[in-house]
This record gives sequence, structure tokens and C-alpha cells, in this order.
Amino acid sequence: MIDISSQLESLALCLAQALLLLLAAPLVSGIVKKVKALLQNRIGSSVLQEYYDIRKWWSKQTILTPYTSVVFRLAPCVYFATTLAAACMLPNFFGGQAGFGDVFVFVYLFALGRFFMTVSSMDAATAFGGMGGSREVYVAAFVEPVIMLAILSNVLHTGSTSLSGMSLSFDQVNLTVAGVLTCIAFFLVLLAENSRIPVDNPDTHLELTMIHECMTLEYSGRLLALIHWASQLKLLIFLVIFSMLYLPLDLPVALKVLFSAVMVGVVETLNNKMRLFKVRVYLAAAGLMLLLAVVAQ
Repeated sequence: MIDISSQLESLALCLAQALLLLLAAPLVSGIVKKVKALLQNRIGSSVLQEYYDIRKWWSKQTILTPYTSVVFRLAPCVYFATTLAAACMLPNFFGGQAGFGDVFVFVYLFALGRFFMTVSSMDAATAFGGMGGSREVYVAAFVEPVIMLAILSNVLHTGSTSLSGMSLSFDQVNLTVAGVLTCIAFFLVLLAENSRIPVDNPDTHLELTMIHECMTLEYSGRLLALIHWASQLKLLIFLVIFSMLYLPLDLPVALKVLFSAVMVGVVETLNNKMRLFKVRVYLAAAGLMLLLAVVAQ
């Protein structure tokens, strides 16, 4: 009975953490946009603008074409559910510890959500949807092996494949050669996985440049709100993982996440979106740094 009660308590803490991250995700995305606006000498929108957008989409009618299948309606729900499940698997800063926090399950939860979104983009049978889906798969084919290399570097360093076992302690500063290389490479992967500049531009609707936005053009109403909310939560999850596993700073997690969000805004301001076929060079550079980090362990 004691074991069951402790597991239920840990599960409740993980769910509470996931809901907290879900509520904070639009705020973090708003901070990134605000940093970009200030660096570009613009006032920009409020950091709360993402909340207003989600409420606006949630209150609008969902319009569906009769030519789509049930996959088109199901994909945003699966994308949202897998992202929320991944948030439950993060190292718990409330004191609990999930028993299902294996890092390989964590990575492929995101892959499952990406698969459904890619299939749904082709289900509508539009030119833009198919183009966005194919580009998303192209980028994912390079991103996932690099993420696995980042995981391997951490497994060699900590001897654990659980997210809780891989996380740095509060006062631990991993300033080794392998630690710094892994930190830089994972930040590059973070930008690619979340469709950020220089791999993708989340703020554009120019059909020749967008990747993730191509897959959402046919959605409206609450389904569109779920997609955007899940994307914001995914960015926050990766910022938390980056802060807890890779960022070598002796700071509380909240401050490291805020610092990482500011750095995302700075990097996006200083760079342009690269051509699609240069993405493989970008991710190959991240992979090479991770290989050097693995050798240096």
C-alpha cells in the first residue's frame, strides 16, 4: 500500500507539473517574441498575446472540409496529448519522480505527434499541406539521430537513461569539453526540433519558406488552438530539458529557462532562415560536435 500511495503521489505531482508548464507555455513564447521585438527596435505585442490568441481560436468555429478523414480531426488531439505526456515525464521540480521517465520514450512521444501531424497535412490533399509534411519529415530525418547522440552523451556521463537520473543537480556546473559541446549542439537541435530560425520561421506564412505552418493552414477554431498550444508547450519542454540536462549554470531552473528563452530570441534576431537543403549541413555540424563530445567522455 505504501508503494502504491507513493506512486500515486508522484503521478499527481507529475500531472501538476505538466499543467503548470501548459499554463506557462504561452507566456514563454510571448517572452521570445518580445525579446525579438525589442532587439529589432519595435514595441511588439504584449507577452500575454499568446493567451489572447489561444482564447480567440478556441472561441471560433471549427470548419472542416468533408473530404478529410478522421485522421485530420484526430491529429491535433494526438499532438497535444503526446506533448502533454512528455511534459509529465520531465524531472519533477515538485519533489516527485515519475517511474516512466525513460528518455527514449520521451523522444518518440514527440515523433508520434509529428507523424500524426504529417499524415493530417497530406490528408487534406492541398499543395501546401503536402509540401509542409514532406519538409517536416525531411528535417526530422536529420534531427532524431542528432537527438539520440545528445542522449548518448548524457548516458555516458550519468550512467542512466531516465530523465531524472540524467539531470544536473542544482549546484552542478558541467564545464568539461564534452559538456560544453553537448550544450551548444543541443541548443542547435532545440531550434530545429521546434521549427525556429534558422531552420524554419514560425512567424511567416510565405509558402516558399514555411514548414510547420504549412501543415496547419487547413485548421481552424479549437483544433488550431490545440496545435499552437502544443507547439508552445513543446518549446517550453525543450527549454526545460536544455536547462536541467545541458546548461552549465549554477542557477535555479526557472531562471535558466528564462535565460534560454531570451537566447532563442537573440539567435532568431541575429540569423536569417537558411535554405532547406542547408539544414542537413546545420544538423551535421551539431552531430559532429556531439560525436566529439562522446569521444571526449
